[in-house]
Order: sequence, then structure tokens, then C-alpha cells
Amino acid sequence: MLAGKFRDRFHQAIFPITASLGRLGLTPNVITTSGLILTVPLGYSIIKCHLILSALLIALCGFIDTLDGALAEKTNSGSEFGKFYDAFCDRVVEAVIYLSIAVGFPDLVYPAILALTLSYLASYIAAWQRGMKYVGVGSRAERMIVLIIAFFLGEIFYGLIIVSVLAGFTVVHRFYLSLKEG
Repeated sequence: MLAGKFRDRFHQAIFPITASLGRLGLTPNVITTSGLILTVPLGYSIIKCHLILSALLIALCGFIDTLDGALAEKTNSGSEFGKFYDAFCDRVVEAVIYLSIAVGFPDLVYPAILALTLSYLASYIAAWQRGMKYVGVGSRAERMIVLIIAFFLGEIFYGLIIVSVLAGFTVVHRFYLSLKEG
């Protein structure tokens, strides 16, 4: 929902960055890969309970994810493989976040698994039903924003619960729309 409303405006705001990256010859897939590489320090920082660093790295991963899409759009260099690779890397980042929470905060194993499962289900439905990427109250952008805030506040449990509720509503909403479409 948030992603759908502000995506185009944000892409316009970061146009100078995407233009510079395009002039340097960087491709969207290279940008996507840099976000994937960041999962190593991200996972480590979560496991070691460095909450502020973790929040900053989640935010950076989210920014990079937006940047690769904006670069593909502005340079007209998007491809089917690029879409697949971006979605694949998004799932890896999510898995690293939630599984690292489960390892670093053993009392949060079950909420982390629930949040991961519902997030994956929301993404799975969107992958099968084209056009549903931004449908629902808990798209990936909203879920990542909740996690960033939760890490900054040191309230990971509540962040996981909110993510689970948002993702759960999104799953139900997307499933209902899929059923309605036939």
C-alpha cells in the first residue's frame, strides 16, 4: 500500500543517484547483488544483537532494493531475469533477517518463524498473481519499515508481531482477491 503510493515519487527523488549509476555502467543486477552481499554483515549484526547497526543495514538493504528497480526503470534495462533475481534476493534478505533474529534472540524463535512464514506467503501470492505486488496493508516495504523501527526502539518482539499481523492481513486480502478473480 505505502510502496504503491510513494514508489514513483521516491524514484523521482533518487533519479540523480540512478542517473549517476547508469553513467558508471552499473546494471540493476549489480546493484541487487550488492544488497545480497550486505546480508552477511546484516545477519551477523542481528545475531550479535547490535540493534542500531541492524536497523541501519536493513534500511540500506531496502534502499538498495529500491535503487535497483529505479535504475532498471530509468535506463530501460529491466529483464525477466532481473525481476526474478530481485525477488529471489528479497526473499534471501528476509530469510536472513528473521532467521538471524531466531538465532540471536532465542526467545523470539516462534514470532520470527511466524513473521517469515506470513511474509513468504504474501510474496508467494504476489508472484503468482501478477499485479498484486503492492496490494494489501503489509507489503515488503511496510514490513521492513516496521522492523527498522522495532530495531531502533529495541522492541523486536512487538515488531515481529506487527509484521505478522500486517503480512497475515495481506495474505488474506490477496488470497480473497485471487479467489474473486477466479
